[in-house]
This record gives sequence, C-alpha cells and structure tokens, in this order.
Amino acid sequence: MSFLTEKPPESLEVNDGKYPIYADFRTVLRYMEAVEDADETLADIERCLRILYKILPRDIAEAAKQATWFVKCGKKEKKGKPSKKILGINSNEALNFKEDAWLIYSAFRRNDVYGIDLHAIPYLHWWEFIAMLDDIPETVSLHRIMQYRIIDTTNKSLSKEQVAFYKAMQRYYKIQQVEEVEENEELIKALKEGRDPSPYL
Repeated sequence: MSFLTEKPPESLEVNDGKYPIYADFRTVLRYMEAVEDADETLADIERCLRILYKILPRDIAEAAKQATWFVKCGKKEKKGKPSKKILGINSNEALNFKEDAWLIYSAFRRNDVYGIDLHAIPYLHWWEFIAMLDDIPETVSLHRIMQYRIIDTTNKSLSKEQVAFYKAMQRYYKIQQVEEVEENEELIKALKEGRDPSPYL
C-alpha cells in the first residue's frame, strides 16, 4: 500500500479475518510500553494485545506479528543500505518515547513546526504521528539531541574539540537502559524487534 494514495490501516488481517484496532498514537504508545514491561506468559502477551486490538484474534502469534508490522508502519528493513560507519552514526538509540516525551510534545506544539497540542488533539493515527515525527526540523531541540546521541565520535573528520563536545552531549543525553527480562526474554525481544514470536509461545 502507498501512504499517499491509501489511508493508513485501522484494522489488521489475522488469518481468519480483519480485526479493528485502536490506531491513535497514544494507544500505540501504551501498547509499546506494555510490551516493554511484559513478562514471558501468554496471558501477559494477550493483555498487551488487548490494548491494541478491539477484538482479540484467536491466533495470538499472528496477532502479535501483525501488531509489530503496524507499529513499524508497515516498513521492512531495507537491503543494501550503507553501513552506519559510512553514514557517520553509531549504534546508540536515537529516541525513546518515554524519556523524550517532553521534547516530542514541545516539538509538535511549536507554531513554526506543527502547532499541534498532542494532549488536545482528539485523534492522530500512529503512522501520521511517526511521519510527522520523522520530519521534525533541525532547529528543534529534539532533532539536535537525537543527532548528538547517534553521531560517530570516532569519525576522523571531526576535530578534537568536536569529539569532546559530542562525547559530552552523548553522556548528558544518554537514554537510560532498562533491565532486560531474564526469563524467556527471547519472546519479548522478538515482539520488540518485529520477528515471529510463535517459536517462544
């Protein structure tokens, strides 16, 4: 499907039919947060999926797979793309919705960006929210902080002063790592990474 010619989906196909979902960005963020905190039980995975699905499909593994496809805006990993080293970026996480919530809200609220109050807007589809987030201009703090986090400080084109500056910014704006769930963490990891979770159910 093309994002320009078709409306973003408000239902997902899961084997035996189409299942309506709550596609607003706030609901998807709650779903992602629930997955982040989920344990290894099937009941907990179902609890997470009930946040997104209006009617929970019978095939939980396929429902989880389709949910991940939706969260990733239907995008597949591009093949043959340049390495991070060539692009001058590291492997750090650029954005965290929980930690960067204030910055995201402020970016959308600015009149020179979108002028949208994310608390007041009644509905904004997740895919539309992500498309707008991806286009935040360089003049906005959120954009600059994301760049600080991922710039490769081993890049030889940077001066010593620039390296020192970016390392200081990376320490200051570093995203705090959450402890991984130890028991059957592969199930949760598969959900987060968009892989088929069925082998772990």
